[in-house]
Amino acid sequence: MPALNVAILWHMHQPCYREPDNRVFRLPWVRLHALKDYYDMASVVQQYPDIKLTFNLVPVLLEQLQDYVTGNCSDLHLEVSKKAAADLSNEEKLFVLRDFFMAHWANMVEVHPRYRELLGKRGRNPKPGELADIAKRFTVQDIRDLQVWFNLCWTDPIHFQKDPRLARLKAKGSNFTEEDKGLLWDSQQAILASIVPLYKKAWDSGQMEISTTPYYHPILPLLCDSNIARESMPGATLPPAFVFPEDALAQITQGLDYMERIFDRRPAGMWPSEGSVSRETVELMEQAGVRWLASDEGILERSLGRHLRQGHEPAHPEILYRPYRLGDCSLFFRDRVISDKLGFDYYNWDPAQAAGDLVGRLEHSADKLGAEAAKHIAPIILDGENVWEFFPDDGHEFLNQLYGRLSSSQKLRCCTFSQYLDEQQDLPSLTKLFPGSWINSDFRIWIGAEEDNDAWEQLLKARQAVQQKKQFLEGDTERHRRVMEEIYTAEGSDWCWWYGGNFSSENLAEFDELFRGHLRAVYKLLEMETPERLFRPIAKERADRQLVSQPIAFITPVIDGRITEFYEWSGSGIYDVHLNGGAMRRSQSFFQSVHFGFDAGNFYLRLDPSPGSSLGSLGNAQLKIELLSPVRRTMIFRLKEQQGPEGCLMAADRIVEMKMPFELAGAKAGETLSLLITLEEGGNELEKHPDGPPLAIKVPGRDFEDRFWQA
Repeated sequence: MPALNVAILWHMHQPCYREPDNRVFRLPWVRLHALKDYYDMASVVQQYPDIKLTFNLVPVLLEQLQDYVTGNCSDLHLEVSKKAAADLSNEEKLFVLRDFFMAHWANMVEVHPRYRELLGKRGRNPKPGELADIAKRFTVQDIRDLQVWFNLCWTDPIHFQKDPRLARLKAKGSNFTEEDKGLLWDSQQAILASIVPLYKKAWDSGQMEISTTPYYHPILPLLCDSNIARESMPGATLPPAFVFPEDALAQITQGLDYMERIFDRRPAGMWPSEGSVSRETVELMEQAGVRWLASDEGILERSLGRHLRQGHEPAHPEILYRPYRLGDCSLFFRDRVISDKLGFDYYNWDPAQAAGDLVGRLEHSADKLGAEAAKHIAPIILDGENVWEFFPDDGHEFLNQLYGRLSSSQKLRCCTFSQYLDEQQDLPSLTKLFPGSWINSDFRIWIGAEEDNDAWEQLLKARQAVQQKKQFLEGDTERHRRVMEEIYTAEGSDWCWWYGGNFSSENLAEFDELFRGHLRAVYKLLEMETPERLFRPIAKERADRQLVSQPIAFITPVIDGRITEFYEWSGSGIYDVHLNGGAMRRSQSFFQSVHFGFDAGNFYLRLDPSPGSSLGSLGNAQLKIELLSPVRRTMIFRLKEQQGPEGCLMAADRIVEMKMPFELAGAKAGETLSLLITLEEGGNELEKHPDGPPLAIKVPGRDFEDRFWQA
């Protein structure tokens, strides 16, 4: 039976946490994800010789990892962890209490009795001003145990199986000594040093292909010409044009060169940062010798001018499941639904059911392709690190179920992208390539919002300053290299990912400071006066941020109680229930966030349970939507029966989703719809959102999106 080829790509990336002239990284995420994700992701698959995978490793991630291995760097959290608990200053104790619970509480904190006890002692949502009084209740032993557990919880289960010393330390559970901490640091260093050799061995064996990304993970089309965003965002307000295609080419070639130095061979493929592509960037990759690259199926749909899905099923797998030639490059387009379900939905499932669902979807497509299946390939591409903290046991059971089912399937064959191209030479050509990213096929996350545009403007001024000082830099090769290193770092996508209010992070201030710090370093190296603007945050202070962010685009989500696609709610407004506590510091409310949005005729609500909360535990609870204007009306949605008022739709599975026609609310374009959401059971109010003024949403006209971008 002809088997459909399946190419899974795990994307491993962290931005540059190095500050200019400082060996202590501002944030610890390279080290912590290295302990938890990088080794085991390559190790688990070795138990399944029939499974071939692609790992996309970003050069700036590997560079920082190698700095840890050689001892050229540390990070602030590691420095404070290593320091004897009895010698910590008051400020350092507050830092430990604030930052050493940064983990997924349900899967990484509460499963460990002592760690859970320390969380309870600190409180789940303390206000910053309360930490000084809370610290007085913590003994030296409490602080030392917290130093150890923060590092242990970020250590993958596979390392406790391989290292008896680590296993004994975890089993001890409490009353750790400073000698125990020394053992922990030695074990961490050994783990960090083992990662690159493991990937190199797997690549050499043929079980794995390693691809890469431009060095500092920039959005390449925006480097070539930021005005290209107008094609997918015609009404957007954009900053002055950033047009430096030479920077895009440098990021590509330097990334490939670095990977060749580390692995003794040059990657053939690239996952462009955030799957962002344009014709010009593909031409630059072709110039650099890249054989293949990948993006999202939405880009293919817009390039071909046709829909490729019928509901959640590929309507035309013969079109979606194949690469296309553009010049000498082959472009693959990921299956959006399967990739996003793996990244954003399956962690809520039983692992066996989730793996069965994924494999079943692929086998169904193989059946539709029939005798032609072997000529086609289904790309599954997603983040390979951040997703696993949402899975119990760091995703091990799910991965074993998935790889086992793929190995035994007679209808599927796992391969790498280069392996497929070696076997299939007859590929269709692509005459047009729509510019965009994997999110909504546009660049909205990185440009167009006030904060994003401010960041681009500051980057442009620094880049222009380099041009102005061209003569000053001539002959000083090292200074020029250092200047451009700071520019390339500031061109990374991660800074604008957090600007603009699309996503929340308790490390927002650190990201902001890192970005501006790299630009300040440019002026210092050029011996120019640093603009005053770079000493003030670009991101609004948390105290100034509203609890509610308003919708910025029309949405029409599928009402199925699940995150069907990553960006089906992209552009919605958000009420963050736990904003004051940050993204990882959960209070005890059942729901953690409320999303809301609309299309021209309907209003949509989505409520996300807090980690560890299950809708199945609510029994006969119901949601009461109190419409306060333009007319007064109470609407009851029963969770267990998944029923609401006539004319409305509701689904409650992993999340709660609701659809309400504007006409039921008596709301017309231009009027303000205000409402409160109450979770209640047996007449008792369990919680209400918002807990202050009601949500106020202006009913849109059909020109809403254009008016928003032109505002």
